[in-house]
Amino acid sequence: MASSNILSELLARNSKFSQTYQAPPGLLQMAKAIRSSGAGVIILSCADPRLNPYQIFGIDSTIKGVTMVRNAGGRVLDAIRTISILQTIGNPKTIVVLHHTDCGMSHFHDADVRKALIQNAPQEEETINATQYGEIVGSIEDSVQEDVALLKASPFVTSGTTVFGLKYDISTGVVTQVMEATTGETGGERL
Repeated sequence: MASSNILSELLARNSKFSQTYQAPPGLLQMAKAIRSSGAGVIILSCADPRLNPYQIFGIDSTIKGVTMVRNAGGRVLDAIRTISILQTIGNPKTIVVLHHTDCGMSHFHDADVRKALIQNAPQEEETINATQYGEIVGSIEDSVQEDVALLKASPFVTSGTTVFGLKYDISTGVVTQVMEATTGETGGERL
């Protein structure tokens, strides 16, 4: 079976990785350091395998306090719960929202997702139809602005958090800043 081969390959790669593995500091020790410095960063990005934030930003083990949150489209709607938990644990004061060109959520809209889900679970049609799935109907810049605005307005994101909205061009590898905002401030957005 193909699934068995994939799992075998993943486990073989892990075996090789674990031979030189060095454990990171404990969670409480790390969280205390991030809390005291305020230097932690949460990068929210799409789960698309063509998008690797570690590579895009050159992040390796020498850079401490960077946490990745990935979901379909890199949408804030799905990530608020995780972001609020990460801020409770380590209190990172910077969030980066990274959306990219040629994103699946710009090609497969909520109606497409709903149709597929209703076929899988027709008994859940009412719930499925009431759910937002994170479609991107305008430009990538528009979706970045929407998500930064959601973070800025969320009572679950620590006041004073700086939020950067970025766009990654999948064909060139270039990241550009779309906007910046600070949570808990009114009128502080910069486009």
